[in-house]
Amino acid sequence: MDLDELQRQHDELEALAARFGQAIADDGNPQRLGTLRWQFARLLMAHLALEDRILYPNIQRQDHDLLRETARRLEIEMAPIARTFSAYMSRWSDDRIEREWADFCYESRQILDAVLKRIKKEEGLLMPLLTEAGLIETPPIRRAG
Repeated sequence: MDLDELQRQHDELEALAARFGQAIADDGNPQRLGTLRWQFARLLMAHLALEDRILYPNIQRQDHDLLRETARRLEIEMAPIARTFSAYMSRWSDDRIEREWADFCYESRQILDAVLKRIKKEEGLLMPLLTEAGLIETPPIRRAG
């Protein structure tokens, strides 16, 4: 199983989340970040679709009980995060962001935190099991920093 694209997306999501986090660090100073927010949203949705269509179905066909159960649990846990993110994107228009900047910053930090925790959890739980099951030779090497 080639996980390079999923890992690349994780890395890119983390980089975009860091830029987004910097832009909302000052909840008293509204920033224009529509493009950045939509880049993050598009990549996250593409990533989730790739996991749903390819990664998790492939894992469910493997003969490794712990891997299948862990993947099933992670897949179930992701559903509320995806729904929350979708609702967040719908709720926050550019005009509303400008009017309610502090609230937008607070909610954005919550969303970013949930997505980043999810990435870490997936990498910490799933990658070792994929290696153990012989589906990848070694876990992807994370970049420093």
